[in-house]
Amino acid sequence: MLRKTYTKPNLHRAGWTLIEMLTTVVILGISALILIPHASSGESASGQSVTRMAVTEILAAQMDAVATQGYRRIHFFTDGTGWCVEELESSELANAFDFNSASFAEDAIESQGQGQQSITRFTEDIRFRDISVASALFDGANPNVTFDPTGGILATDGTPSTGGSFEIHSGSLSWQVFLAPLTGKVTVVELGGEP
Repeated sequence: MLRKTYTKPNLHRAGWTLIEMLTTVVILGISALILIPHASSGESASGQSVTRMAVTEILAAQMDAVATQGYRRIHFFTDGTGWCVEELESSELANAFDFNSASFAEDAIESQGQGQQSITRFTEDIRFRDISVASALFDGANPNVTFDPTGGILATDGTPSTGGSFEIHSGSLSWQVFLAPLTGKVTVVELGGEP
């Protein structure tokens, strides 16, 4: 006697078809072509890193001014190679920045070997050799921003500042950092490609 065996259709298959596999590989390949250059771009990564450092330095100077009930001036180097944070007395607000006589704030974390002083020079760190700071202008034409004991920003004559901004360039990418008048509130805008 012949017996007929009945098999149930297998609803759960064990593998992928060739078409499904090729479609997946093509989608992953296209995604990689689009995403990897942006995710691993040295310009983007180093530019974003320096922008974060700048914002952190600004906020640290502001908090330090409040904590010590003193004045902190952030000076942006005119050659675009970085910035430093200087401790000031109220009588020194109008004095021009002088690197040789400046009393730099302490910075044990980001001092890049500058004797634990708050000095950031891109030329001292190979990660940031292609970075530059441009258009650092506060109160119209001043390359410095000064925080007072209340955390607000001041002009060189001691009056409330009208604010200002600076740009960070990393290759063809740029970010602009704004400081709001009086309060010094920080805002960052990505400018994108070549300025």
